[in-house]
Amino acid sequence: MKRIIISAFAVVVGLISCKMADIRTDIVKGTPGLSQLNPKGKALLEESVKAMGYQNLEKYEVYSIKNEFNWHYPWTAMPLNSLPGNKNKEGIFRFDVNSFDGQIEYLEGRKKGDIHGVQSWQSYEKKNGNELKFDKDSRRNWGIASYHYMIEAPYRLLKAPIIKYAGEKEFEGKMYDLVFVSWEKDEPHKEHDQWLVYINRKTKFVDLTQLTIRDFWMPFPPNMAQGTVRYLERKEVNGIHFPSELSIQLIAPKKESNYVYKITLWDYQFDSFDKKLLYPNSDLPKMGDEKLVVEK
Repeated sequence: MKRIIISAFAVVVGLISCKMADIRTDIVKGTPGLSQLNPKGKALLEESVKAMGYQNLEKYEVYSIKNEFNWHYPWTAMPLNSLPGNKNKEGIFRFDVNSFDGQIEYLEGRKKGDIHGVQSWQSYEKKNGNELKFDKDSRRNWGIASYHYMIEAPYRLLKAPIIKYAGEKEFEGKMYDLVFVSWEKDEPHKEHDQWLVYINRKTKFVDLTQLTIRDFWMPFPPNMAQGTVRYLERKEVNGIHFPSELSIQLIAPKKESNYVYKITLWDYQFDSFDKKLLYPNSDLPKMGDEKLVVEK
């Protein structure tokens, strides 16, 4: 049955248009070019960061979070998981603030004790207590860096060169101000993603965001390479309203029950381990918030 589902999925995605996903709203399309920082858009994003207390991240160097991934059928049978072994199993993320450097350690299941990490966009693993080794695993690179960025958004998005007001939209009875974020240019291009951030007009919190996925670790139809992150629940930790439950949906925002998988996050701990743990190769130059751009 699993093979049938995967084969059917491959046929469907193979028939989808190869046109690159574009999540610009009509307002953004009406203001093309590199005018870049739209004052209203950036002001909304700054207000949201302040409301959620994300500026307090600057007080810390590293942090850890317990996590569990719950995949929704039939997606659980498809080859989409960037961190195999995480399904319904407890793990722990360790991240360096405002960077793409981090790791996951599996705390139970068949991979218990294994560590997979990313340092300066180079992946490494430590299995069964053996010596840590660097490898070329783009799958884990993508997963660890992506979840890191999702958790720290919208704080990280404030550094993007293109931030524009994108209009307003009602979703599930709530009004949202939309902010469009990208890099280099508004129009779709292979090297950078687009983000469409939904800011709750009442609370100023980011409840969801739609985004493109240009560098997915496996072949994927360009028009389908987009998704929605719904921040279903948040918990205040050290003055920061961190996500405690995320829902990942395919393409545009949908009702809560329509998801590919959910991530539960808990036990945020700050500066609770030595930062050197995330930098096993002292010879690699630190890249921080700089994304590794690979031309395709």
